[in-house]
Amino acid sequence: MALGVKNTPPTAKQKRRSTKPPSAHAPPHEMVAWKATLLIFLAFCVTGLIPAGIVAHASGKLQLGLPSGIALFTGNKQPSPTDAPDLALPRDVWVARSVDVLPEPGRGAALATLAPAFPVKLLQHERIGAAVWSRVEWGGPVIGTGGTGWVPDAALTSVGHTDAILGDLGALAPSLRQAVSPHAQQFAAIVYIPSQNRLYITGKPDSPFALGTGYRPMLLSALYGGAEASNQPVSLNDALTLSHGDTTATPAIYQRIGGADGLSQYLSSHSISDIQTSPTWTACHATPRAVTGFYTQLAGDLLQDKDRASVVSILSLADAPTTTNLVAPWARSAGNLLVAGIAPTDNTFTVSIAGILNPPHGPQLIVVAVTTSQPSTDAAFQTMQAFYAQLTALFAG
Repeated sequence: MALGVKNTPPTAKQKRRSTKPPSAHAPPHEMVAWKATLLIFLAFCVTGLIPAGIVAHASGKLQLGLPSGIALFTGNKQPSPTDAPDLALPRDVWVARSVDVLPEPGRGAALATLAPAFPVKLLQHERIGAAVWSRVEWGGPVIGTGGTGWVPDAALTSVGHTDAILGDLGALAPSLRQAVSPHAQQFAAIVYIPSQNRLYITGKPDSPFALGTGYRPMLLSALYGGAEASNQPVSLNDALTLSHGDTTATPAIYQRIGGADGLSQYLSSHSISDIQTSPTWTACHATPRAVTGFYTQLAGDLLQDKDRASVVSILSLADAPTTTNLVAPWARSAGNLLVAGIAPTDNTFTVSIAGILNPPHGPQLIVVAVTTSQPSTDAAFQTMQAFYAQLTALFAG
């Protein structure tokens, strides 16, 4: 009786036995190659070239090497600075310490000297060796003043200040510094702009010099000040005598208004210091800074308006023959005052020219210039012309 069981031929059984076994039972030499390949692939994916090279070297299946001339490690090579571009330029900064402005980074004669808190605009950086230099520009009181140049970057700060703007004559304009540079050893000057609190200085502003006939404005102001206090008119004859420095009549008027003690008291009552009075009116001394203070007061409220106008007019007319050829035409017009002081000292001369200038298109200037140890008054006035001609040309508008 048949049970329905199908007999399997012997050939089929043999065929099953010859089928290729699964990878789990692969021969050892094939497994090594397969695992090495897998490890190399994983090493490339995870950590890069060097671990892959190590694995390949261990398996003997891959040879890696760097092209000749390329070092795998740099050894002791020192890093060199790379300056990223400053995307915040230009920007406002301030001078942190007194600094000379140069025409090129680290080279050239100084164009100007800027004092701490001087405001500038930072335009550019440049590295010279280990030092970083900054190109800056700054403005002045009128168009045509100010300048541009290079300073050490370490001399600048981003912290703002609101103090007075202080620099040398080059800070007002480099051309002005150049104009007086041949006379720098015996020359001092101050240009003060009260409305903008700007002060430009060269030389020694606190060294006393002989006022000589430059003392006349102080005497004339004291004469008018005393008349105001006593509500009395001023004698026009006395005013003209003082304005011209008449050698005969001026000493008597000087004594009438108090002499050395009276003038000292008058000046100190208006907070004007460092003007040294003397029994002889032509023997008084002052510093350029003190004379600047006096003319600042005279331009302000030292006298009543009508008396101030009288003092300015009388003095400017008296000194016009001496001062008009030193300045641009606008500075010769009414309302401007320049007073010449001449003081013989041994075999040399000290000459000062100081006063109040009102440019047609600019702020009021208080100016004091002094030249000492001059062999003649002509030499002194040549120095003054080099300064005042350039100064008044800057403010000509």
